[in-house]
Amino acid sequence: MDKEYNRLVLIGNGFDKALGLKTSYAEFILDYLKKSLMTVLMNQPIVNSLVSFNIHGELTPQLKKKYLSKIESINTSNELIGYFEPIGIITYKYAFLKDLINQYVNARWVDIEQYYYETLKREFRIYKNPAKVKNLENIIELNKCMDELTLALKSFIKEQEIRITTEHITRLSSLLNSISEPLRPETVSLVKRHNRRIAPSQVLFLNFNYTNTVNKIIGNSFVHGNNKHLFIHGTVSNEEDPIIFGYGDDTGEDYRELEFEGTNELLRKIKSFQYPRTHNYHNLLNYLYINEFDVFVVGHSCGLSDRTLLKTIFEHPKCLAIQNFNYKGEQEDFEKRMEISRHFGDKVLMRERVLPYDHFATIPQFQ
Repeated sequence: MDKEYNRLVLIGNGFDKALGLKTSYAEFILDYLKKSLMTVLMNQPIVNSLVSFNIHGELTPQLKKKYLSKIESINTSNELIGYFEPIGIITYKYAFLKDLINQYVNARWVDIEQYYYETLKREFRIYKNPAKVKNLENIIELNKCMDELTLALKSFIKEQEIRITTEHITRLSSLLNSISEPLRPETVSLVKRHNRRIAPSQVLFLNFNYTNTVNKIIGNSFVHGNNKHLFIHGTVSNEEDPIIFGYGDDTGEDYRELEFEGTNELLRKIKSFQYPRTHNYHNLLNYLYINEFDVFVVGHSCGLSDRTLLKTIFEHPKCLAIQNFNYKGEQEDFEKRMEISRHFGDKVLMRERVLPYDHFATIPQFQ
């Protein structure tokens, strides 16, 4: 008789993108810039402005109408900025935000968190320069920028959630149903410790997004199985489960330098210190010890900004196997395997647990 096991499903931004929701970093920052510029053109005050648009002179009502109409159709931040530059000046509240908008316009969320950490380390080296007086001002400003971006992101996600319809809820129900099923026989035979042909006893959807799409879908009667859901990075709909936006690798030498400096501001946006604001992280750890489990990766980048958490999952003694779900085919799966490998200290264990490309393990796209 097959031994019981559980399943852990890592849900990332690729899941919401598959639903057609505009929740990428590029879409977020474009939306923010558009709204800020349109507010200025309509002569309305901007609240909590991270960017200022200062128009040269006065615009006639006809010109304002023309610009507002054009802004609606612009699809990238670069295009928007280029369109505005002849009529005004853009001022950024924080240097970090200016860098993000100018250099990371098409980046993923993981890239933004990674760049935050690179900037923090750079500012720390300046702070430690023995030739200069120690000054935390730049690091405080960097963290303030992340705080304000988090507030703007919260408002943005709330708007996206309003757009979730019954159609969205049913679009990926078939995918989530398949996630609750046993591994295909061809795959089971590859995993020496798995070798189970039954469905998992329980499925935990570990949601790295801030949207409630997964929660709505698994609560739908079309999705079968014993399913649980956990917002590991918080949610916009519950003040007691706040958004976590920062960096999550506290295993490297660079981090140890920050830690041993003894200045709390250096660690304020490190995820390890934000997780204990709720019970979510410890609930996850408890789940990992209930039963042996396999891992499905659905739309998660597996980047280094979540390294401590992913390393805990992937190298856990009860982890049986890791299956990536892709939407662009074998090349995407190949690149994801490299991302996953960075979370393993034991590369033999990595090769054992990471399953080969499976063309059945796909994420349908409805854009």
